[in-house]
Amino acid sequence: MKNTQKNGSKKDEKNWYKLVFVGVAVMFAAAMVLTYLTPIFTAPRTVQPGDTAVIAYTIRDAAGQPVLTTDQQLVQSEYEKGNIVVLTGGMEIPAGIAVSGENVAPVPIYYPQMSEFAGFGLLGFETNAISAGLVGMRPGEVKSVRFDYGGNDLRMNFSIEAAEGFGLDFKNATVGDKFTIGLTATPEFSLEENSTVTAALRIGEIVEKTPDQLVIQYRYGSADILLQQIA
Repeated sequence: MKNTQKNGSKKDEKNWYKLVFVGVAVMFAAAMVLTYLTPIFTAPRTVQPGDTAVIAYTIRDAAGQPVLTTDQQLVQSEYEKGNIVVLTGGMEIPAGIAVSGENVAPVPIYYPQMSEFAGFGLLGFETNAISAGLVGMRPGEVKSVRFDYGGNDLRMNFSIEAAEGFGLDFKNATVGDKFTIGLTATPEFSLEENSTVTAALRIGEIVEKTPDQLVIQYRYGSADILLQQIA
């Protein structure tokens, strides 16, 4: 009798250990599942008005041709085709914030070297469209936004004398040709002898030519923006 009770006790003890081990294993597995599933059900943060966004971007003209970009490979491929594309760096921009459309915001020019300019001039019309388009985006998302200039044609008229004064070959210039022009943040100038005014670069296109003048337009079509992070 004693031996039988003793053996039965050991058998029950083994079953209890098995039960504990199985229970712990199930609990551990459940904890792992919850740990792995948590990031899946956590929605990534989206850009809210007032957030500062870090972006890479490409500015394109009305025909879709890149004009300004942070993409080095795009710059290289376009230069091989003979197209003018300016390389710049990423930008930090507040989301959902608007400024005056005529505001000129110079951004760095990394290539080609153009030390005579303060940078590439983005207009408020363009930065406003980018800023508004960022709202609701998630890091890693890409979006294309169109520019709206309202009733602003953004055109400059050059007489033969003015065109040649800026180094343009009026006789051989044709519609579709592109030229670099400079914009200043304000129209005022100084009468001091040693004062200098550094303009921001824009790439303009001849949209009309008459026997005595050139019409150059410096408005663009859209921007491709990549949200890199929310600062």
